[in-house]
Amino acid sequence: MTALRRVGRHADAEPYLTDQSAVVRACARWVLRRGGTDPVPLYRALCADPGPRPAAAVGLGECGMREDVGLVRALLTHPVAGVRARAVAGLRALESAHVDDVRPLLDDSSAAVVRQATAALLPWADRVPHDLLRGLLAKDRPRHQRVAAVRLLRAIGVHAEV
Repeated sequence: MTALRRVGRHADAEPYLTDQSAVVRACARWVLRRGGTDPVPLYRALCADPGPRPAAAVGLGECGMREDVGLVRALLTHPVAGVRARAVAGLRALESAHVDDVRPLLDDSSAAVVRQATAALLPWADRVPHDLLRGLLAKDRPRHQRVAAVRLLRAIGVHAEV
């Protein structure tokens, strides 16, 4: 990234805005800004169709503003699991992951989505209905859902096992 900046090829950093690594995304934003390009509008455009580049949602969360919350929140129901997971991460970065928005994702078929939802809900685990969490502990549930329920129950002091 820094080499791109040194040689004046700032625009070549744009594809790295949606890298899997937060450090790479941050460097790409820095290089673009050094070249006079604000990455926020680029992220907003990428979030219009994030399927091919799912990290656009988390990238927007990392550098976006309050007015971007609605755009990121809308991606919680995207058909691509990677987009849903990164949308939760983006909302967390924007400090806008609300319990009512994220709670339904505990039932997601994707382990990555459930992990992100669990991380977002941990600070507010006491607001997740106990009946829901106990239901997720059922043996017929996927392991990632049972693990999420255990983590959230333990966060409120209730002993549970997978």
